Amino acid sequence: MYQLQLLLNIPELFTSQSKIDFYSSMFENLDLSSIPEFPSSSPGRKGYSHHALFRAFIVMKAERFGTISDLLDYLRNNLIIAHLCGFDISKPLPSYWTFRRFINEFSYDYLTSIFQNQVNILKNMGIISGESISMDSTPIKANTS
Repeated sequence: MYQLQLLLNIPELFTSQSKIDFYSSMFENLDLSSIPEFPSSSPGRKGYSHHALFRAFIVMKAERFGTISDLLDYLRNNLIIAHLCGFDISKPLPSYWTFRRFINEFSYDYLTSIFQNQVNILKNMGIISGESISMDSTPIKANTS
């Protein structure tokens, strides 16, 4: 019995409880209903959940990874985070090219809709009032050679 308990806690050896709680809370309160989870496509495999892929990109930004390869390394080493994103960790994670294709084909309209839904949720919870708008005009320098 003790060995089984130890095996069940192995993912916690690689991922802190605070990170697990952070992503659990974030994803629990994230409304992705505007994104079709499995868009219809040509006959073939169902593919990966677009909700899971989107959540993975949130992890990428939250962890400040600069590349998809860094994200994939992180998810492979933190399977509980991959599971929280919505991936079936008993199967291989998506490839680099799956992530790349998803982000290249992701519609700006979906992102706008997600932001609008989140603002409405925050207004309903009383966290924000929606009476004022602010904009950030900080310049961002391109990393080009």
